[in-house]
Amino acid sequence: VIRNGSRSCREWLKGDTQRGCVCLYGGSVDTQPSASGAQSSSTPQNDLQLVLCTTNTTVQELCTQRGGKALYVQLHGDLVRRLDSSERPLQMVYEYLTAMGYSDPARIQQEAANSDLSCLIRFYSGEPTRALLLKGVFSVRKGKTQLHKWTERQVILCGTCLIVASVKDSLTGKMHIMPLIGGKVEEVKRRSHCLMFSSAGSQAQTYYVNFDTLADYQRWHRKASKVVSQTVSLVDLSCYSLETVSEYLFYSQDITHLNLRHNFMSLEGPGSLINLPR
Repeated sequence: VIRNGSRSCREWLKGDTQRGCVCLYGGSVDTQPSASGAQSSSTPQNDLQLVLCTTNTTVQELCTQRGGKALYVQLHGDLVRRLDSSERPLQMVYEYLTAMGYSDPARIQQEAANSDLSCLIRFYSGEPTRALLLKGVFSVRKGKTQLHKWTERQVILCGTCLIVASVKDSLTGKMHIMPLIGGKVEEVKRRSHCLMFSSAGSQAQTYYVNFDTLADYQRWHRKASKVVSQTVSLVDLSCYSLETVSEYLFYSQDITHLNLRHNFMSLEGPGSLINLPR
C-alpha cells in the first residue's frame, strides 16, 4: 500500500490539487493505470488499497481498472451504499471536507490523502454487509436416538428456521425445514463444538450439528439463541444495507413481521420489494 508520506504518492499529488487518493477497503487492486489518471499501489493487499486518481475519475473507471463490479461508500460507520457508475469518489471526499469547513485546495488535498479520514467516509471494493444467514457443510444427525447416523450435510440458518439439505454439496434435493421460534438450542457436552436444535410443539423435530471450529460453534449458537427466544416470528433486517433479500429467508413459513427499514431495496427485480412473498 502506498503510504501518505511515500515518494510516489508525493510525486503524484505535487503541482495539481485535483489529484489525490482514495482508500479502498476489502479488495485488491491491479497496478495498471486507467486512462483518466487513476493508478493503484504496486503492493496490493486484501484489506486496504490506496488508489491514486483525480477528482474526475468515476466509479466506472475505477472498476474497469481493477476488474471489479462496484464500489460502496459508508459515512460515519452507518449504512453502506452502492455508488452509481458516474459518481466520483475523490470529488465526494473533497466535497465532504469542504462541508466540514476546509477551503484551501492544498489543505483539502492533504487531508483527503490521510487514511485516518476513512473513519468518517470509507470506500469499499466489495459489499461489506453483516451475515444475514449462516451456511456450511457440517456433520449432522437427525433425531435423539442413536439409530440415525452422522452424515455430512449442507446446513443453513436463516430467518426463523434451520434448513438441512438432503445431500452434502447441493441444495437441489429435498430441504428439511425446522422452525426454531419457541424451540431450543443447547450445547451437546459429550461432543466438541456440537449443538442440538429442537423445534417447539408435540411433533418437535431435533437435529444435532457438529461444527468444525469453536468460532463456527459460537457464531451459530449466538444467532440461533436469539431466534428461539423470540415470542413473535419477527425477522429484523433493518440497517443491513440490503439491495435484495435472500431466497432462503422465505423458507421460514412462520414469519409474520419483517423489518426492512433503512436499506437500499429496489422496488422491482429479483429479491426486490414488489417480489417479496406475502
